[in-house]
Amino acid sequence: MNMTASPRAIVFEDHSGLASALTDLLAERLGYDVAACAGCIEEAIRVAHVERCDVAVVDLDLQGVMAYPALDELKRRGIPYVLATGSLAVDIPRRYQAPLVRKPYSAHQLESAIREASLSRAG
Repeated sequence: MNMTASPRAIVFEDHSGLASALTDLLAERLGYDVAACAGCIEEAIRVAHVERCDVAVVDLDLQGVMAYPALDELKRRGIPYVLATGSLAVDIPRRYQAPLVRKPYSAHQLESAIREASLSRAG
């Protein structure tokens, strides 16, 4: 494996403007190679199943469908994830709880949540 390669991220976000801004933020500010973006649950499940990545940033509500099946696949593969959502932590089933940033969030909040998610996987 190339040790100088950028860490890889996947993004599940159904709002194209937010997905684009998040992709730019991950790439330009946080140094991630964004491997894939998914805007609907079917695509999110497919991406979660096949894409090699170090972290996923997940909006829980993808076009009115909760992203839990995609989270199940990320969990099965041991891929840490951050929930970037408008949902409240209390409304998220315990088995899916992860570092959470509430929309609108800052680059610093996202970076901290990604660090927390990655450390929890390593630990």
